[in-house]
Amino acid sequence: MFVRETEWWKYSIIYQIYPLTFADGNGDGIGDLQGIIQRLDYLNDGKDNSDSSLGIDAIWLSPINQSPMLDNGYDVSDYYDICNTFGTLDDFQRLLEQAHRRNIKVILDLVINHTSSEHPWFLESRSSRYNPKSDWYLWHDPAPDGGVPNNWLSYFGGTGWTYDDKRQQYYYHAFNSHQPDLNWHNPEVRAAIYDVIRYWLDLGVDGFRLDASSVYSQDKYFRNNPVKFEGREDKYKDQYHIYDQNLPENHEIIREIRSIIDEYDNRVLSGETFIDNRLYDSLIFYGVNNDELHLPFTFEFPLSPWYPGYLQREIEKKELLTPEGSWQVYFLNNHDLPRHLSRWSECSICFDTFAIAKASATILLTVRGTPILYYGEELGMVNHENIPLEQLRDQVAMSCLDEECLPSRDGTRTPMQWDDSPQAGFSFGKDVTPWLPVHDNYQYVNVETELSEQDSILNFYRELIQLRKNSKALQKGTWKPLIYYPYEHLAYLRETEQETVLVAINFSYEKNFDLDRAIPKQYWQVLLSTNLSVGDIIPLPQLLQPFEISILQFTPDHAVP
Repeated sequence: MFVRETEWWKYSIIYQIYPLTFADGNGDGIGDLQGIIQRLDYLNDGKDNSDSSLGIDAIWLSPINQSPMLDNGYDVSDYYDICNTFGTLDDFQRLLEQAHRRNIKVILDLVINHTSSEHPWFLESRSSRYNPKSDWYLWHDPAPDGGVPNNWLSYFGGTGWTYDDKRQQYYYHAFNSHQPDLNWHNPEVRAAIYDVIRYWLDLGVDGFRLDASSVYSQDKYFRNNPVKFEGREDKYKDQYHIYDQNLPENHEIIREIRSIIDEYDNRVLSGETFIDNRLYDSLIFYGVNNDELHLPFTFEFPLSPWYPGYLQREIEKKELLTPEGSWQVYFLNNHDLPRHLSRWSECSICFDTFAIAKASATILLTVRGTPILYYGEELGMVNHENIPLEQLRDQVAMSCLDEECLPSRDGTRTPMQWDDSPQAGFSFGKDVTPWLPVHDNYQYVNVETELSEQDSILNFYRELIQLRKNSKALQKGTWKPLIYYPYEHLAYLRETEQETVLVAINFSYEKNFDLDRAIPKQYWQVLLSTNLSVGDIIPLPQLLQPFEISILQFTPDHAVP
């Protein structure tokens, strides 16, 4: 029987799946729910010390609701159904059952800032100014000169307003014009969305990740955003977004959603809190009384350069700013960011993505907080930079003409690489074309090959995950840096009253390793290392080999001679 553990998200490892490209179960070249079901044993087969399972505890699915797929599911046209691209509601219920049987929780992406322009709510709202849903979206008359109502911009470039001939008014969209924003000032809208949330919770989902959770509420007077000194009004990053995002009402909405979550046993609420890359503002989303998000996703850590001083600074900032009683969350990748090995290999003195992959995995899985893995990162997948124009799928990015727009996100969404067969084992259909092309490196970067190679990135992830599960210090312990303003090394302690674990990572060829002098001479047992033998008892290291990673446990029973 599946048991929900109290605050399970604090000590779990969450795995993000992009359903379109994770696994194709019906052979049509597009990922689906049947494909995910067929691959659950890889994620967690429910066995202790499995020889092939990754060992994750929860999956987060990018949107699977009914959608015209203009933004690949982030434009929902029916909140109560599954998009037929992925399968049926019965398929989803079977996924829930099979995942829970393996003690895998299921988290859904909840896109409620906006709907698709094909959603019945919007079709009714745009039909006239006086229909029952006329005020369900943000409509506004043209400015006196006939132009847009104010200077609010779309995150995807250009104005955030689109004129509708039927209503003779503009509607607002924080993102694409096919994604009109809901009017969260309207209590009927709130009630309708809250019914949606209860529907999926009643089905048995274990929580939600709120998409774009910082832009639910806009200024009711539609005032212009101020423009930064010497900035341009038509550039998104040049505006102070004080009237179109992160308003006080936004937090009221999240608190209301959290109160619904709390009606159910041990469900989790996470959310995307990208607020102009300001960590303090993002951490506000925990709530004054820890009554908003359990896990606010902040972007400072993944967007840091690959340099120990910067990474340590971001970890320290989280440690200092996270409210008491709250819990941190870390990730390296997601569906919107270029894959971390492509980002970080460009700014590292080490051009070996193999070494960066292991070092970054070590940080992710040994700092204090919940780690989130993005599918394929455990293999060392990198961005596909050479997708032919005719095979690109990110329609929103392709339609954006603004110079500040994000580049196509297709490179980070390519098919999961399962084996070295055609299509990398993503689809069993021999004559189908995958939804996106497979990266050229699939013949050696794939699950089957890496499971058979003792020193592979995949097996290193599996060892780290198992180590984390067996260590209370790595799950719950305090975090303490041992080098301040480091140049080439990152080192820190994770401690409980019963256990002390030292994590040491060398970012360079430099061997000298000068730890905090407050640490006395002690003996340590090797838990995991790229250079030392697991199980050996050694004195405190004074040298690290180039790009060495070592995780050591203090052994007080071994006296120093």
